[in-house]
Order: sequence, then C-alpha cells, then structure tokens
Amino acid sequence: MQMHTPLAELARAPAYSETVLATIRLLAQASDEAQAVDVLAAACKQMGADAAAFVSFVRDDSSHESFRFLLACDPVWCLEYEQRAWYTDDPWLQYSLNHTEPARGEDIRPNTTQQREVIGLAAQFGFRSALIVPAPSSGALTRIGVLCLGSSAPAFFDDDGFLALKVLARTLAMELHEWWIARIKNEVLASARLSDEDLVLLMHERLGHSTKSIAAKLNMSPNAINSRFQRMNAKLGVPNRKSAAQLAAEYGVI
Repeated sequence: MQMHTPLAELARAPAYSETVLATIRLLAQASDEAQAVDVLAAACKQMGADAAAFVSFVRDDSSHESFRFLLACDPVWCLEYEQRAWYTDDPWLQYSLNHTEPARGEDIRPNTTQQREVIGLAAQFGFRSALIVPAPSSGALTRIGVLCLGSSAPAFFDDDGFLALKVLARTLAMELHEWWIARIKNEVLASARLSDEDLVLLMHERLGHSTKSIAAKLNMSPNAINSRFQRMNAKLGVPNRKSAAQLAAEYGVI
C-alpha cells in the first residue's frame, strides 16, 4: 500500500510554494501538449497529489462544442470516460459550470446513479480523494478549464495544508487555461487561414453590427459582406456568422 506524506507536512516545507510556482512558470515555454503534460505532472507531484487532469471545454453551443484534455494520470481513465460520453453526467464538471471556488470532491455530492459511477471510475485511477479547481473565462465567453488533482489516499486534501495547496492549484489551473486558449487560437488561425480583413468582419459581428452597417464602415457592398461571411463560416465549420464570431471569441482570435 502506498504511503503518503500528509499534505500539511508537505506544505510546511520552506520551499513548497516556491518549487511549485517555479514549475508552473515553465508552462510558458511549453510548445506542445507533451511538454504541457510534463509541467502538469511535475507540479502535481510537487504538490503531493498522485494524479492530475486538466480539461478545457466550450459549453452551451453545440455548433462548436469541444473538449481538450491534458492527462498526468492513467489514460485508460479518460478513454473509458470518453467512451461512455460522461460529460453531462460528471458532477465535477457540472460544479465548475457554476462555481469559481475550488472544492474537494467529497463536498460535491452525486445526485444520480450515473454521477456516482463517474466518481467511482475516477477513484479507480488515482482520484479516491480529489480537488476540483475551476478556471473560468471572463466576459461572455463560455470556455472553461477544470483542473482535477487526485490522491489515492482518502481525505488527503482535508488537513491544514489545504489553503496553501488551493492557492497553487488555482494558479496552475489558470495558467493551463490560458495556455490552451493560446494554442487553440494558433490552431484556428492556421487551419482556417483567416486574414486580417476576416478578423475585422468577425469583430463587427461580435459587436452586433448589421450587414448594412458593416458595409458602410468598410466601403463594401452588403452582398460582398455576406459572401465573405459565408466563406468564413465554411472555413470555421459553423452554420452562421454569429457562431463564427462566438467561436473566434472563445478561441481568443478576436
């Protein structure tokens, strides 16, 4: 049976916070997901947790719903999770939709059989006790990040070291969230090949300007504006210009 140093003992170490923060700062140098996972795994270990997962997702708009994972844990857990499509049944994700405060997994009570199964599966893969750390976006954006730290030790996050860990976990969650948004932005720009003129149109749409108003501002015909939007919708794989502007905003393009 694996022995765990109590969180309070870890947090009392003089270099505890400094060591974790130094690792988190390395995320700025991560050029791909593998390097980001290395940072996540190292910070997880330094904080005293056994496993970690970060998910970034867009909610409330099926036209461009997406889930992205960084896993410093057994990938079989995520594979089974995805195969069962448990996103809507995950009580930890549901908590993160409506809260910004980190919460221990035991304080997020499952209400259904499916939710209990989600938590039971997590417990099998290093999340017997868990800390859930939401990383919300500002404004009207719906992209959310959620950091899950796990321990195979029951009640690992319940002692006096929790406050120090919570600050570090929040920092890590927000840095991972910003890293994902920047990466996705680059992916969108590269795959859709959006021009500066396209971005101007998307910004006008985001501000609620009509075709006639945009045409007047840009000295173009309304038909030309509509044609440009149709091409952008196709590039971005969305059904209409409102969704195109929302996607661009969610991914930090505008």
